[in-house]
Amino acid sequence: MNHQSQNQILSKIIELDLIITRSIINGHNPSENDQYKEQREELNTLRCVYFGYETKYCNKKVFKK
Repeated sequence: MNHQSQNQILSKIIELDLIITRSIINGHNPSENDQYKEQREELNTLRCVYFGYETKYCNKKVFKK
Protein backbone atom coordinates (compact mmCIF):
# COMPACT_ATOMS: atom_id res chain seq x y z
CA MET A 1 0.00 0.00 0.00
CA ASN A 2 1.47 3.33 -0.99
CA HIS A 3 1.62 6.47 1.14
CA GLN A 4 -1.31 8.17 -0.63
CA SER A 5 -3.55 5.12 -0.14
CA GLN A 6 -2.62 4.97 3.53
CA ASN A 7 -3.50 8.64 3.96
CA GLN A 8 -6.86 8.17 2.24
CA ILE A 9 -7.74 5.20 4.43
CA LEU A 10 -6.64 7.01 7.58
CA SER A 11 -8.68 10.08 6.62
CA LYS A 12 -11.78 7.93 6.10
CA ILE A 13 -11.20 6.16 9.45
CA ILE A 14 -11.04 9.52 11.21
CA GLU A 15 -14.13 10.80 9.37
CA LEU A 16 -16.24 7.75 10.27
CA ASP A 17 -15.02 7.73 13.86
CA LEU A 18 -15.92 11.41 14.17
CA ILE A 19 -19.44 10.82 12.84
CA ILE A 20 -20.08 8.02 15.31
CA THR A 21 -18.48 9.85 18.24
CA ARG A 22 -20.49 13.02 17.57
CA SER A 23 -23.71 11.03 17.51
CA ILE A 24 -22.91 9.56 20.92
CA ILE A 25 -21.99 12.99 22.33
CA ASN A 26 -25.35 14.24 21.03
CA GLY A 27 -27.22 11.54 22.93
CA HIS A 28 -27.36 8.60 20.52
CA ASN A 29 -27.40 5.25 22.28
CA PRO A 30 -25.53 2.84 19.97
CA SER A 31 -26.95 -0.59 19.26
CA GLU A 32 -25.99 -3.31 16.83
CA ASN A 33 -28.64 -2.50 14.20
CA ASP A 34 -28.90 1.28 14.51
CA GLN A 35 -28.53 3.90 11.76
CA TYR A 36 -24.73 3.82 12.08
CA LYS A 37 -24.33 0.09 11.46
CA GLU A 38 -22.93 0.55 7.93
CA GLN A 39 -20.46 3.21 9.10
CA ARG A 40 -19.23 0.96 11.93
CA GLU A 41 -18.78 -1.95 9.52
CA GLU A 42 -16.83 0.22 7.10
CA LEU A 43 -14.76 1.60 9.98
CA ASN A 44 -13.89 -1.92 11.15
CA THR A 45 -12.93 -2.97 7.63
CA LEU A 46 -10.73 0.09 7.07
CA ARG A 47 -9.02 -0.36 10.44
CA CYS A 48 -8.28 -3.96 9.54
CA VAL A 49 -6.79 -2.93 6.19
CA TYR A 50 -4.81 -0.03 7.65
CA PHE A 51 -3.45 -1.63 10.81
CA GLY A 52 -3.25 -5.23 9.58
CA TYR A 53 -5.08 -8.47 10.15
CA GLU A 54 -3.05 -9.51 13.18
CA THR A 55 -3.74 -6.34 15.20
CA LYS A 56 -6.37 -5.65 17.84
CA TYR A 57 -8.08 -3.33 15.35
CA CYS A 58 -9.09 -6.16 13.06
CA ASN A 59 -12.21 -8.06 14.10
CA LYS A 60 -11.00 -11.56 13.37
CA LYS A 61 -14.52 -13.01 13.71
CA VAL A 62 -15.58 -11.06 10.63
CA PHE A 63 -12.39 -11.32 8.56
CA LYS A 64 -11.36 -14.94 8.18
CA LYS A 65 -8.32 -15.96 6.16
